[in-house]
Amino acid sequence: GGYATYFYQEGVAGACGTVHSDSDLIVAVDEDMYSSDLCGKTVVITNVASGATVTATVADECPGCATSTSLDLSVAAFEALSDLSVGTFSSKWKF
Repeated sequence: GGYATYFYQEGVAGACGTVHSDSDLIVAVDEDMYSSDLCGKTVVITNVASGATVTATVADECPGCATSTSLDLSVAAFEALSDLSVGTFSSKWKF
């Protein structure tokens, strides 16, 4: 597992070359793991504490992720798992 954080889209294309809104269920993977062949793959992400899950699509890389197994989620994906006010939570995930 790793940690989940969130980021605002701000109308900027991610590493996969697509622009998304904060309401889209997307995820950025750690830059060490990122490769363009991951673009469009779905990831099932679980909040370890609550057991809540969401499925999001890889759309970007995360240069600031805490560990190679951490993810940066869109606002909508993060809110499906936790309140934005917590900022981060322990997560597990799989393709």
